Amino acid sequence: MKQLLMFFTAFILITSCSSDDNSAQNNLILPKAVSFIFPNEQLGTNSVGIIVYDGNKIVSLTREYSKFVYTYEGDRITKQTEFDVDTKGKEYKSREVVYIYENGKLKSRTFKEGFPDNNSEALSINTTIYTHLSNGLITYVNYSDSNIKQGEGSLELKDGNVIKESTTFGASQTLIMYEYDTKPNALKNVLGFDLLLNEVAGFGKNNIVKMTRTSTEFPNPAVYTKSYTYNENGYPIRAFSYDSSGNSIEYETRYAY
Repeated sequence: MKQLLMFFTAFILITSCSSDDNSAQNNLILPKAVSFIFPNEQLGTNSVGIIVYDGNKIVSLTREYSKFVYTYEGDRITKQTEFDVDTKGKEYKSREVVYIYENGKLKSRTFKEGFPDNNSEALSINTTIYTHLSNGLITYVNYSDSNIKQGEGSLELKDGNVIKESTTFGASQTLIMYEYDTKPNALKNVLGFDLLLNEVAGFGKNNIVKMTRTSTEFPNPAVYTKSYTYNENGYPIRAFSYDSSGNSIEYETRYAY
């Protein structure tokens, strides 16, 4: 259920853009564009995401046929809305995520999808409830719009990074282990992202270099690796993601600051 913010793992950066200059004034390093480049069409379609900020608050991200708009209350992201954009530039609301916090931590996430028009109620609503335990452990439960439990899972955090994620859906269980470098993540300075847990795929204080995945259906570990090129400030400007063989590039990500 991470459909909206997962776009950050599939950007393709072609050129940098001049967005809000407040980030430079605040001495914050923020990506103005993030991109994904696929070696062939079978693996994916190249795209470019242009990001606009207000200081270090993300305002919007725009791609050719979609747009994401963010709402803050203070320093926290409380809503994210996705619009489909047609060839004439008209926007149609397609998805919305609402975040609620308790004691400075994410308490719930409500995912809404399917809007017959921009002002109507969503056709589908799913909610995730989080429980923050000690030692960086967080559990969560997913509910359907009829309040039926759909699945559950847990996250283990260390030094600002998700190092372990476990999910259960029916009889299926999945375990993912993450390893990181020591360099700053490209999105590290985006205000409020650190409160969204695993909502932003691949986000953390540092950058994922290895992911090991096992599941009920596929008990043999599948290992995926990433390599990076960094700028003079230590932030990634290029990242190569490899398949489980470690020999073929699945996609390349580029960042412009």
